[in-house]
Amino acid sequence: MAENQSQTLQEKLDNLPQKPGCYMFKDSKGKILIIEDEEDVAKALRIRLKANGYDVVSAADSIQGVILAKKEKPDLIILDIMLPGGGGFAVSERLKQDVETWDIPIIILTGVPGTEEMAYKAGARFYFQKPYKPEELLKAIKKVIEKV
Repeated sequence: MAENQSQTLQEKLDNLPQKPGCYMFKDSKGKILIIEDEEDVAKALRIRLKANGYDVVSAADSIQGVILAKKEKPDLIILDIMLPGGGGFAVSERLKQDVETWDIPIIILTGVPGTEEMAYKAGARFYFQKPYKPEELLKAIKKVIEKV
């Protein structure tokens, strides 16, 4: 048997050449983009998600969020509704209309009450109102990213 055929799939993946700017993290469960203008909320999310094995990028406003979604191609977006530069519903609508980003799942995480129906109409897979239970958010993330 040739040496190449005896390699495991993981060994083959490990030996693939990588393009500049493209990195595989062996232990990463996926990449999550947080679009949240409240720094303390964004920081808490980043810490918790990284501790649970996710790669995290974040944006503090609508415009930066759309740009990062197109650039980073995350596996999931956690999106606030009240954002500078247009708001979360505008971000969701823009992403869902773009061929590069239409299929990125979105979880709405907001402090604005009474917006759940609008969030689902805007394309959210899950909706959480602040304050939220971190373990429930992590379950939703796992369902979306790991398709559990």
